Amino acid sequence: MSMIKQTAVTTWFLQFEGSAPTQVSWPSGVQLVEAEIASPELSQFMFRTVGGPWRWFSRLSWSYQQWLEYLTQQQVRTWLLWVQGTPAGYIELLKHSDQSVEIKFFGLLPPFVGRGLGLSLAQAAIMLASQWQAAKIWLHTCSTDHPAALKNYQQAGFTLMHTEHSVEALPELNDSRLLTENFVYSTLAYHLENAG
Repeated sequence: MSMIKQTAVTTWFLQFEGSAPTQVSWPSGVQLVEAEIASPELSQFMFRTVGGPWRWFSRLSWSYQQWLEYLTQQQVRTWLLWVQGTPAGYIELLKHSDQSVEIKFFGLLPPFVGRGLGLSLAQAAIMLASQWQAAKIWLHTCSTDHPAALKNYQQAGFTLMHTEHSVEALPELNDSRLLTENFVYSTLAYHLENAG
């Protein structure tokens, strides 16, 4: 049985105020590549795996169809960070109707945290948003994210615009939402319906 714990969460909304970098240098064996084909499986995997340690929960209940609609009906672009051929992190950008670009999701898979890739990935996200003709570049982070997230974003050139406080039902380790059953079953059904 799942335990749901109510947790006080502080959310910080930040806007980029600096000059966007025009290039980002990566160590040998590291590449950032755009995933140009909408793939619910890929996006769901990155969201769940990167966000798991920080208890990202907003999309855990999404079905395959919800992911597909989001990826194909919104202005969404995704980049994967590869380290020696292994997925290590990702950037998801969302362009809003006001032409602002939100760094919607961003982060590293757990084995790659602490290897000095985070700041370069943040700089790449800013550069890519800028290249997408963003009217402004913004993001939000919260008190349940990586303890250094807010400081890292500020070091990358983001300025705090406003703060919100809420109480959220964050998943505990035994929460069945973490198994993403709705996604797994809806993916099987989608592919069976569309096979052949």
